[in-house]
Amino acid sequence: MKHAINYDWQFISDYKDEYLNKLPNSSQRINIPHCAKEVPYNYFNEKDYQVVSTYEKLFDIEENIENKIVNLVFDGYMLKAKIYLNGHDLGEHISGWVQVKLDVTEFVKQKGNRLVVVLDSSEDPLIPPFGYAVDYLTFSGIYREVSVEVHPKTYIENLFVKSDISGLVDVQFDKVGNEEIEVSHKVFLKDKLVCESDQNQFKVENPSLWDLEQPNLYTLVTKIHSKDGDEEYQTRFGFRKAIFKPDGFYLNDKKVKLVGLNRHQGYPYVGYAMPKAMQEEDADLLKFKTGINIVRQSHYPQSEHFLNRCDEIGLLTVNEIPGWQHIGKEKEWRDNFMFYLQAMVKTQRNHPSLIAHGVRIDESQDDHDLYEKANALAHELDSTRQTLGVRNFRDSELLEDIYAYNDFSCDSMRIGLINPKKVKTQGKPYLVTEYLGHMDPVKPTSDERTKVEVALRHAKVIDDNFKYENVCGAIGWCGFDYHTHVDFGSGDHICPHGVYDLYRNPKHSSYIYASQLVKEPMLEVISNMKPGDYPEARYFDIYVTTNCDYFDLFKNDEFVARYYPKHNQFKYLPHPPILVDDLVGETFKEERFAKKSWPKIAKMFTHAATQGFNALTLKEKLYLAYMMKKYKVTYAELVDYYNTHVGSWGGIAKTYTFKGYKNDQLVVTKKVGPSKKFDLLVEPSKTVLENKDTYDAARIVVKHIDENGSLMQYSNRVIKIECEGPIKVLGDNAQSLLGGQLSLFVFSENKPGQAKITISMDDIVKEIKLEVK
Repeated sequence: MKHAINYDWQFISDYKDEYLNKLPNSSQRINIPHCAKEVPYNYFNEKDYQVVSTYEKLFDIEENIENKIVNLVFDGYMLKAKIYLNGHDLGEHISGWVQVKLDVTEFVKQKGNRLVVVLDSSEDPLIPPFGYAVDYLTFSGIYREVSVEVHPKTYIENLFVKSDISGLVDVQFDKVGNEEIEVSHKVFLKDKLVCESDQNQFKVENPSLWDLEQPNLYTLVTKIHSKDGDEEYQTRFGFRKAIFKPDGFYLNDKKVKLVGLNRHQGYPYVGYAMPKAMQEEDADLLKFKTGINIVRQSHYPQSEHFLNRCDEIGLLTVNEIPGWQHIGKEKEWRDNFMFYLQAMVKTQRNHPSLIAHGVRIDESQDDHDLYEKANALAHELDSTRQTLGVRNFRDSELLEDIYAYNDFSCDSMRIGLINPKKVKTQGKPYLVTEYLGHMDPVKPTSDERTKVEVALRHAKVIDDNFKYENVCGAIGWCGFDYHTHVDFGSGDHICPHGVYDLYRNPKHSSYIYASQLVKEPMLEVISNMKPGDYPEARYFDIYVTTNCDYFDLFKNDEFVARYYPKHNQFKYLPHPPILVDDLVGETFKEERFAKKSWPKIAKMFTHAATQGFNALTLKEKLYLAYMMKKYKVTYAELVDYYNTHVGSWGGIAKTYTFKGYKNDQLVVTKKVGPSKKFDLLVEPSKTVLENKDTYDAARIVVKHIDENGSLMQYSNRVIKIECEGPIKVLGDNAQSLLGGQLSLFVFSENKPGQAKITISMDDIVKEIKLEVK
């Protein structure tokens, strides 16, 4: 039985030998997950968190441990630790991103145990990914949960449920102990018993398959009986067939185009130390708000909470061994590489969402001996999944089953992805595992023109992804902004490569993805329609991302035009961005001009508004000159007409309304116009926090908006935060908005009660009531 021990640890941010006997009074009480050294959002010294710190946990074990095996389990700490239990030295153990399990039977007591963890979070060049430059930070602390497992002296571990779409099940495990065991299995679909067997190979009739739309999950309940006692194990799994082929990816024999993003698991302030709720929210955000169908765990194995949620919601994933470009030549480095690989495969192989093992260091050079061993080990431990290796060059030794390539060809709207014929895939399946990212960094505070241009480049890449039938899919770089070493990014320790910022708030690019695959009606105008953001006070091209059948455009509540998706620029996208090429339309009804000339003049006004008067063609200029002469219109009068109908600079500002329709039913409305009234939009991810194995967390989105709900994207106003009750908010009690928005991360304390957060900006005050259970 598993017993969580995550509450009420003691912590001090250094180490002295006397701490092995007693921590000083200056130590602080903390809960796990924990970051040993919190850092600012940006501009900090990465050496600050690379410390040796000390943790202490006093605990009892409620379950009787007489004649039992007791294991101490760390799900993840950074990076290596010397562990002591009741004064006994258990040795030094590497974790990083994988579980550490120690048999402590000889040293543990029923009551009055004292566990001391001396944690070294410095970067060790003999442990991947370290040894050279690394484009991400690894932070510090015991950042995943800790538990104690109590077993009979004979028990099983590393249970692996191999299954296929016919319903065949092969249960494999390692037996620990000397006694013979009797094994029985029950299989449940939700709460319904569907199969029983006393054999390790059996068949479930007519299985409900796991797929993207209906991720049916089964639970295998395995019971063992021996002279040492009985024990029960629960393992979740799914029936599905996932295979990469040279002509594409197939799930349950149906071809699926993979559209995805990479994920780093870091957050503001606390790095990796986020509990279950936030791990799950990332999966939900990527699946339901962004609409992708695959996420790559870059560049290390990620939380079981995240992967469990991927299983539950039907979000595919591929994993990856810890690393970045560098391959160590030292035997210890290479042994640690293989240690990580073995732990990763064994831990993740029961997840139906996992469709391939990444067995090669991201963007590394070829290393035949190392990668031959890695590929063989992955297949030995899990014969049900293919392997892939990610490289950033097109001519590489291919030992894996899938040729994975980081394609950074897109530097304009000219090309999204290179033609796969130019990549020497050697007849193997081809998957693009990164694109854009560092090619097009976008900060929350970047100018409007950059945001729109980068969003369109994402559309171009996705368009090419759909264009090439034999490309299994493309996974963009990346989902969320992330912390990196000072050698990278903008020197502020932030890589702004995400389609969301580090706080998980959207950038324009995220709406490109959402419009393709999200089921709920969506419409976003990826332009603030403020001409002052552009040279010559032009609007430039105005794009709308939507999955609607069409939308109607209104100006000051007067109908302008109806817009349908056009595939002339993005031929293969299911829902291409729609270019608004007429801001005047049917609103131009100047009786001074012939009625038949109205549409043409309206188009020219829009052309001038978006591209500038100098961009008018000679033919258009001659036509305007002809109209001015024919109707005796002065230049000043022409400018007045222009300002009346477009009003880009110096004219009267207009409010534009976009109404989206599906099946001729109005489903979504957006307004863009002058900002005169302001408010704070405050949205908590949930209002009830439940303490279970560890503390709970919620994310509160704070946005500075106007009366139309538009984000004030250049606002850096300070919001003040006050907390009451058993909660705490990460960061200071006064924080600046970033590009008009921010997220607050709220943690529950280890006691129930009512809580309240008050968020204020100037004279605007918002209150959120929370309950901690």
